[in-house]
Amino acid sequence: MGIKFSQYFWYMAGLVSFVAPAGLQAIVYPWLIVVELGETPERLGIAQMCLQLPAIVLILMGGLLADRVDRRLILMTCHFFAAMPALGLAWLISEGSLSYAGVIFYGLLMGSVTAFAQPARDGMLSEIAQGELQKVVTVAIGLTFGGQVIGYFAGGFAEQIGVVRLLVAQAIGMLCGIYFVSRLHSLPGLKPDLVESGQNPLIAGFKVVLSSPVMLQVSLLTFAMSVFYGGTYVVLIPLIVRDVYQGGAAELSYSFVVFVCGTLSMTTYLVKSGGLASPLSGLKWALVIGGLFLVVTAQNLPFWGFLMTLFCWGLSGAVTMSMSRTIIQQIAPEQFRARVLAVFNLANLGGLPIGALGFGYSAAAFGTMSSLYLASIGIWLAVVISLVIKTKVIPGMETEQSL
Repeated sequence: MGIKFSQYFWYMAGLVSFVAPAGLQAIVYPWLIVVELGETPERLGIAQMCLQLPAIVLILMGGLLADRVDRRLILMTCHFFAAMPALGLAWLISEGSLSYAGVIFYGLLMGSVTAFAQPARDGMLSEIAQGELQKVVTVAIGLTFGGQVIGYFAGGFAEQIGVVRLLVAQAIGMLCGIYFVSRLHSLPGLKPDLVESGQNPLIAGFKVVLSSPVMLQVSLLTFAMSVFYGGTYVVLIPLIVRDVYQGGAAELSYSFVVFVCGTLSMTTYLVKSGGLASPLSGLKWALVIGGLFLVVTAQNLPFWGFLMTLFCWGLSGAVTMSMSRTIIQQIAPEQFRARVLAVFNLANLGGLPIGALGFGYSAAAFGTMSSLYLASIGIWLAVVISLVIKTKVIPGMETEQSL
């Protein structure tokens, strides 16, 4: 393997140290809202929107920073600041002062940190891969969900061991990541005069994406996936667990774990098989099939059947996430890579506030199960629209031929 193992190891260790606490957060955050505070579906949707909202405002700045500043330093700083909101929320709960406003403030802070951490981490990935991009991207996605499984399992014990201890553990995990990232080689950013001339550096990534039909397709499909599938994941699944299956933190944990088990299973297959010959076609087919699994999920299945459909949904999710990120990493020009990836992450994260808010109100108006049909129809329409965008070879981006 052409990858330098030590850098590969420390990169992946730093990744897991960020996503495992994020997996814990994915259980604790909605559990505090729907169980501890007993909030409505609309209020859950608003809270999940606030967790993702900073991505819309800050992630382009995060991409620009990652192109200009040492990415290792950015990640170390993000790990430190990601620990602070968890400790603050733990303190509020220990003092008996937990409130909806406090949880919202926590969500806004964590979303802001993520907006700077994600472009820096993605910008480092091509340097770590050294010619084995699809494989390394797939491994990174597998470890992302593998790390989240650890957090999901831990979150399932919120009612047994106490949420304060879990939040402290979340903070410790983030702080451990500072050491892992510090072992990576310094990756200084490019000087401004080598990056662009005579154009707004914040929108340069958009121009590169718009100039590439393939990247434009992938970004639009990723945005649709964020709205319809992301909104389903963060709002409809917790509500279904609570309202349809009368579950708590443990059942919510099971639901997220089986989804991730599906993604890990497919990720293992993709790594062993060497990936897909046509990533763009695989991305579209996986989105369509994922919608079919949501239709099955809406059929009022027993809880074990609900878990099985989530597992299958995870299988298709692994393909969509791996192929979309591989395509962008492969095509993005080096001098704009972090900003192009910031645009991709804006699509990936920016649709979540819309989906979270929309599905919160949809669940209240039409019911949680009926809202699953809306998610499927929405993603199918996005795939149809993407077929209108013709792919072609663009000078300097000849790798689009292979997609």
